[in-house]
Amino acid sequence: MSGSNSFTASTPSGMPLSALPVQSQPAPADLVFGIFSGQGQFVPQSAIWTGAVSKTGDTLTGLLSCALAPTDSTHLVNKAYVDAQGGQVSGIVSTLVTQAQDAATQAQTASSRAAGAASTVVAAQKGVPNGLATLSQEGNLVLGGLDCLGVRNGHVLMAMDLPTTDPGISGVWWNNGGYLCISQGTSA
Repeated sequence: MSGSNSFTASTPSGMPLSALPVQSQPAPADLVFGIFSGQGQFVPQSAIWTGAVSKTGDTLTGLLSCALAPTDSTHLVNKAYVDAQGGQVSGIVSTLVTQAQDAATQAQTASSRAAGAASTVVAAQKGVPNGLATLSQEGNLVLGGLDCLGVRNGHVLMAMDLPTTDPGISGVWWNNGGYLCISQGTSA
């Protein structure tokens, strides 16, 4: 071995090399024994440790690559894998957004159809016996398209003009200038 550091060759029997005390570190040119690609080899110490990444944290100045897909959440992944996952996530998000937009469109269509159906039902009930009665904007009862009765200050009001002469029809109201009359009809 070259360099200023030297190692002793005496090892107590049965003691593993990893249990021996380290007296000094080898010089970069010293040969170190290691198993590489399944074969025992002597290589310069500088070839082993130069470029090694510390497990406790380090900075890379060159490229690091990994060709394998991860099988565990703590494994290193390459850019192609991340891009593929990003594409899948983007596709899923796009699908979910499209589904949400479709659901909103269907809800709007259902709401519009429900409002149209309700309007049709209400319109069909107007003016029909036992149907719905319409109120004018003033709050008066509307029958046959005419405002008829209303309430103002707690009083029932007739909201339509009455004939001013007896119409000759039994039970019909008419205005005799200061009071209401009920026609007895004409005698035949």
